[in-house]
Amino acid sequence: MNQRQLHYFLEVYSQNSITKAANNLFVTPQGLSKTISTLEKELGVQLFKHKSNRILPTAEAARLAIHAKYIIDEYDVITNRLFQEKSTVKTVTIYCSYDVPQLISASFFREFNKDFPNIRINIKEYPDDYALKKVENNEVELAILPGPFNPHKISYTHLCTESFCIVVNKTHHLAKYDSVPFSKIANESLVIKDSSSFTSINQIYTFLGSKNAPSIILETSDVHLIHQMAEDSQNVGISLMYLARKIRSDKIKVIPFDEDWLSKKLFIVHNKNNILSNEALLFEEALVKFFKQQLMSKT
Repeated sequence: MNQRQLHYFLEVYSQNSITKAANNLFVTPQGLSKTISTLEKELGVQLFKHKSNRILPTAEAARLAIHAKYIIDEYDVITNRLFQEKSTVKTVTIYCSYDVPQLISASFFREFNKDFPNIRINIKEYPDDYALKKVENNEVELAILPGPFNPHKISYTHLCTESFCIVVNKTHHLAKYDSVPFSKIANESLVIKDSSSFTSINQIYTFLGSKNAPSIILETSDVHLIHQMAEDSQNVGISLMYLARKIRSDKIKVIPFDEDWLSKKLFIVHNKNNILSNEALLFEEALVKFFKQQLMSKT
């Protein structure tokens, strides 16, 4: 197993498509498939399943993705330190919650690169608590995370608010509703984001009350696996509306909650005691402006 294999794996994992990943990596689909197959043989596990002309990550792939990102991150740190003096390009690294990059359009990055060609943006997805600790320890300048934060330590600017929803198979008894109250998922079998996220087990219990606590079938950081579990069974998946719209399936119905407060607020944050680089300040300003424009276009 090497860095190239892990890099290729993460691209396939992100795209859920050999063809799309191959295009992004500038390799042939056949060569990429061979690399993934070799990695599966070395690890002794199946990383992807083929279904209806698409590929779906397995639970083993979800676990590998987390560790692979850490390993690639360490490669990047070593490379940046060794060659930093030889390059005029400055890298701004941003840690963020899982799936947050899907909120930012490709056009934003193209325009930012056009305006600031000497700034390279490096966005990495991590668990919320891990990313926040890195900010608090001044190991990364910026992060995009949900609150709450300690206002004495963290400076934060609101970017957007995204609604939660449930995803169910169209044969599920909840599929007859166009929206549901949160209490409706009491006694249901749930597939949710892991315990470091908004929809953790402890918060689910708090919202519903101990008497109506649901059965948690699976906690995962992989939203694709949540949707897959809902599609293949009678489990109820908790997702975010913007992700549910992107992960489409003819077998799935997306149902919003009645409660407006069931939403995820995202902020761009930095350590109050850390003086941001000019490059980080430019990116923060551009991103805040982007989300303000997105909000205005919806109203």
